[in-house]
Amino acid sequence: MLKHPHLTKNRLQRFASDLRQLLYPENVSLSKLQVYSAPGRISYAEAIKAKYRLAKEGEVFGPYWSTHWFRVDYAVPAAWKGREVLLYFNSTSEGCVWRNGVPLQGLTSYNWGPEDVRSHFILLPKAKGGEKGTLYVEAAINGMFGVTTSNGQSLPPSHSIGHLRQVRLVWRDRAVWDLLWDFLTIKEMSDHLPANSLHQGPALTVANDITNAVTLADPSTYAAGREIARKFFAGRNGSYNHHLSAIGHAHIDTAWLWPLAETKRKCYRTFSTAVRIMDDYPEYKFVCSQAQQLDWIKKFQPVLYAKIKAKAKKGQFIVAGGTWIEPDCNIPSGESLVRQFLIGQRFFRKEFGAYCKEFWNPDVFGYSGALPQIMQGSGIRFFLTQKLSWNQFNLPTSNTFLWEGIDGSRVLTHFPPADTYNASCTVEDVLRHITLFKDKDRASEGYYLFGHGDGGGGPTEEMLERLRRLSDVQGMPEVAIRTPQEFFKRCEKDLADPLVWSGELYFEHHRGTYTTQAANKRDNRRCEELLHDVEFLFAVARATTHSSYPRDRINSLWETVLLNQFHDIIPGSSITEVYQDSARDYAMVLEETGKLHSAALKKVIPASSGKSVSRCAAVNTLSWERREVVEQPGGGLIFAEAPAYGFSIFDPIKTKPQNPASLHQTQSGFTLENGLVRARFDGEGHLLSFFDLRHNRETIVDGARGNQFVLFEDKPPNSDAWDVEVYHLEKRRNVGRVKSVQVVKNDLLRAGIRLKIEISPKCHLVQDISLDADSPRLDFACEVEWQEKDQFLKVEFPLALRCDHATYEIQFGHVRRPTHFNTTWDVARFEVNAFRWADLSEPSFGVALLNDSKYGYACHGNVLRLSLLRSPKAPDPVADMGRHHFRYALLPHASGPQEGGVIPAAAAFNQPLEILPSGAAPQQQSFFSVDNPAVVIDTVKKAEDSDDIILRLYESHGGHQKVTLTTSLPLKKWRIVDLLEGNAAPEVSAKSGSLQLNLRPFDLVSLRLTCG
Repeated sequence: MLKHPHLTKNRLQRFASDLRQLLYPENVSLSKLQVYSAPGRISYAEAIKAKYRLAKEGEVFGPYWSTHWFRVDYAVPAAWKGREVLLYFNSTSEGCVWRNGVPLQGLTSYNWGPEDVRSHFILLPKAKGGEKGTLYVEAAINGMFGVTTSNGQSLPPSHSIGHLRQVRLVWRDRAVWDLLWDFLTIKEMSDHLPANSLHQGPALTVANDITNAVTLADPSTYAAGREIARKFFAGRNGSYNHHLSAIGHAHIDTAWLWPLAETKRKCYRTFSTAVRIMDDYPEYKFVCSQAQQLDWIKKFQPVLYAKIKAKAKKGQFIVAGGTWIEPDCNIPSGESLVRQFLIGQRFFRKEFGAYCKEFWNPDVFGYSGALPQIMQGSGIRFFLTQKLSWNQFNLPTSNTFLWEGIDGSRVLTHFPPADTYNASCTVEDVLRHITLFKDKDRASEGYYLFGHGDGGGGPTEEMLERLRRLSDVQGMPEVAIRTPQEFFKRCEKDLADPLVWSGELYFEHHRGTYTTQAANKRDNRRCEELLHDVEFLFAVARATTHSSYPRDRINSLWETVLLNQFHDIIPGSSITEVYQDSARDYAMVLEETGKLHSAALKKVIPASSGKSVSRCAAVNTLSWERREVVEQPGGGLIFAEAPAYGFSIFDPIKTKPQNPASLHQTQSGFTLENGLVRARFDGEGHLLSFFDLRHNRETIVDGARGNQFVLFEDKPPNSDAWDVEVYHLEKRRNVGRVKSVQVVKNDLLRAGIRLKIEISPKCHLVQDISLDADSPRLDFACEVEWQEKDQFLKVEFPLALRCDHATYEIQFGHVRRPTHFNTTWDVARFEVNAFRWADLSEPSFGVALLNDSKYGYACHGNVLRLSLLRSPKAPDPVADMGRHHFRYALLPHASGPQEGGVIPAAAAFNQPLEILPSGAAPQQQSFFSVDNPAVVIDTVKKAEDSDDIILRLYESHGGHQKVTLTTSLPLKKWRIVDLLEGNAAPEVSAKSGSLQLNLRPFDLVSLRLTCG
C-alpha cells in the first residue's frame, strides 16, 4: 500500500486526543466544599479559624488580588481501592493546597492558555478505599502573570480569573498515563524531526504501529503498545552527539506584575511543588537562584524549609546564583553588586554549606563590563543568562564563550540555546535548542532550563515524563538532568578554542528602563550613599572609641535595598503596588540610616570643648580632599574644606574667593560668571555660550542652544515601561517657555537665577541655574510637575567638540561608546546607561554632563543628552506622574575625563560636604587617603566576622597605577582579601600607617586592615 504520511499524522493526532480522554476514568463530587473570603493574604492559622459558607462549582470569586480559602472535605469511594486518587481543583487562578499548616503543592489553572499548568493534586498514590479527610486550598484571584498580560496590558473581560470551574475527586489510570507519554514523545518526533532525516520516518512508523496495536477500549492491549515504544526508545545515538543538560527551573520574579506579598505565596506554591515531585521522580533536580526567596521560606514556612534542606542534601534541590536576588546590572552601584554577592553567598554557605560557583541571572536587561571582576572576587567561575537572545539588531554570535570584563577578568559564560528559561520539554523545544546552538564547530554541551517561570510554577510531571523518554534516543540529543556545576564542568572540559567577548554585554532592548520610575531610582542612589557613609563612620568609631558597630541593622537595611534592586523593580517595569511598597521601603531605609548617621557622627566628630557652639564641622566621606561653597547651619554661604575620608572643624568666616561669582541681567538674557568660566543664557533659559576662561575654549556650538529641553514622542509597540525605540528620535519638539525669571542669589560665593518654565500644558518646571565661586561647574536644579502621556523628556547640550566616542561611568570604572551610527552595533546603542557622569572629550579638552539621580544618556555626534522623565502607561498607569526633583551640571575640563577631574567632581556633586554646628577646637583629620587621584577609596566598613576594617578601592582611569594608602588609625597589619572577605593573601605588617599597592587598569582590591 502507498504511504500517506499526512493522513497518518491526522490519525495519530486523533489517537492522542482519544487516549487523553481515558486518563481520568471516573470522578466524584466532594463530600462538602466550603469557602471563606479572607480580608487579605492571611495565614493558615487564621484561615482554619474562620467562618465558612457553602461553595459551588460555577461561582466566580473576586475581586482581583483577593484571597479565598476553600475547605475541601472528601470521601474516597470504596470501589477505588488500589487507585491513584487525585483532587482536581480548577479555580481559574493560582492556588495552594495546605494540610496541617504546611503548603503541599501549588495549583495554577486558567482558561486562556493551551492547558492548565497544574490543576491536580495527588491525594493518595494507592487508595485503600473509603478514606475521608479535609484539605484547605488557598485561592489567590490572580493568574500566573498577575491580572495583566505578560507585557503589562490589562486583561480583557473574557479572562475570567476566579471562576471556580470544577472541583472533583478523580482517579488516574497509570497504564494510560504511561502509554500516553510514550506515544506523545514518539509522535512529536515524527512531527518535528526534519522530514529528510533518517529518524523522522521511523518515528512516524512506530507511532502508527502503536495506534494499530492498541485498542483503547481494551486495556489488555496497552502493553503491546508500550513494548513497541520500548524497542524504539532503546535505539541509541552514535558516539558523537550533542549533550543537553537539563535543570528544573521556575524563575520567580521577586516582584513584577504582582507585589512582593504575592511573590512569597508564589514561592510557597512553587517550592512545595518541587519537593513533592522529587519523591516521584528521583532524577529530578530543581534550581533556586535567589537567597531572599529562600529566606522568606525559612522565616515564614519552616516545615517547608526543612523539606527543602533535606532535598538539598540529596542533591535534588539546588541553590545557585550567589546573589540575594537576581539583580538589575545597570542601575545598582558597584558596591551594591558586591553586596548582592557578599550577603547572598554568606546565606548560601550558612544554610546550604557552600558558596555558589555560578552567577545565575537569565532575565536581566544588560550586563555591566564590571561584572566579571566582581564575580571572580565573589567565588564565581561561571555565568548564565539568555536575555541577549532578544537583541533587536545583533544576536549573540556564540552560546558558550569567555566574557572578559573591563579589567581583563574572564568568566566562562553560557547562553542557553533554546533562548528561554521556561522551556517545556517538548520534542519541538528540544530540537529548537539544537537548531539555535551556535557553537557546533567547537562544543557539544548546552544547558536547558525547563519549567513554568516568571510567575513561578516550575516543572510539571508531564515535562519530566518527556525527559525520561528523551534521555538517549536516536535522532535526538542526549538528555540528562544535571546541576549547574555539573553542566559547567562538562562545558569547560568540552569547549575548544573559546571565543572571547570583551566589555559590556549591552542589551539591545528595554532601554527605557534606564529612566522609568525616576523617584525609585533617585531613592536607590540616596540609600546607597547613606549606607556608604554610615558604614565608614561606624567603622572609624569602632576603631577609635571601641563603640559598638550595628552590623545586623546595617545588613538588614542593605537587604532591603538589594531586594529593591531586583531586575523588575529598579528598572521601572512593575505594577503600581510594587512601587508603593518600594517607596515605603526606601523611606524606612532613609529614616533608619539617617538615625544611624547622626549617631555615628557623634562618635567620630570631637565633642564640644564646653564653649558656645560657634564653629562648623565639615564631613567628607569621599576619596578626595575638597573645598566647596556650602550652606552653614545658621544660614548663609561659606567656603568649607575637608580632607579625604575625614572632617575639619573651623570658624565659619566668609572669606573672599579668588574667583567670585556674579550675575548680570539684560533684556535679552543673563550671564553667570566667575574667573574660571562664563555662561550666557537667553531669556528662555537656553545656554548660548559656556566659555572656559582657563583654556580659552567655547563649549557650546556657535548658534546652537544648550540646556534645551526636548519632548520625544515615546510610543513603543509593546512593553511601555521597558522600551524606547530608535524611531523616537525622529519625532521631537524643542520645548520650554519661560513664564518668569527671579534672581535667587547674587553673592560673591554663588550667583543663581530661578526660571519658571512651561514644558507643555501638563508639565511645568522650576529650574535654578547657579555658578559657585572658584568652580567651573554650572549647576541646574529642577522641580518638575509631570503629567504627560507617551512623552520622553530629555535635556541636550550641542558641544563644540568632535570625537567618535563618548565616555560613561559604570560600576568601578567607565566605558567608551560610539557617537556615530556606522554599524548596527552602533545604532543599537542609541540610548545607554551610565551612573553619575557622561563625557565628550577631545585629547586636550572636554565637557562632562553630571547628574544626581539619572541613568539614561545618549551622545549622537556632538550632542550630549540626559534622559529625565518618561510617561509609560503599562504596567503602571501612573508611572512617574507627579512631582520630581533632580539636578544636573555641566563641567568643562582639560584633557579627558580621567585627568580632567570628572570622577571626583561627579562624586562631590552627588555627595556634598555635610556641615554641622560644632563647639570643638579647630582641627582636621583624614582617616584614609591615597596619593594617586586615579585610585578611588570606594568603601570602608567593618569586616563581617571580626573587628578588622574592610577597605575597598579601585583604579578609576583605566591604567596601571602605583598608590600609597595612608590611615590615621593605628594600623598594625593588612592583607588583600576577596569580595567575600576571605581567600586572604599573606599578612603584611604595617609601617607608619601606610601601605603600597600596584594596581591594574580598573583593578578592584579589598583590604583587610587590623587596627589597634
